[in-house]
Amino acid sequence: MPKKAKDSVAGGAGAGAAKGDNDFKHQLKELGEILDWFDAQEELDVEAALAKIKRASELVQASRKRLTEIENEFEEIKGEVEEE
Repeated sequence: MPKKAKDSVAGGAGAGAAKGDNDFKHQLKELGEILDWFDAQEELDVEAALAKIKRASELVQASRKRLTEIENEFEEIKGEVEEE
């Protein structure tokens, strides 16, 4: 029997896989915005850069977690198909 969709990573409040996918897309978009911010800097504000790096680290960790969840769901589905 298939498991229920995993909770969202970024939001933390019990959302399904579709919500998790939206969070993942948002995380990637926000990471891109952070990269764009760094590219646009002529003079780097060290304090602002540190805050951006901390946020990027959080986003990378959440994205890795979501990718692992997606991989696990894929393997589960693959196993079910192979059993049939």
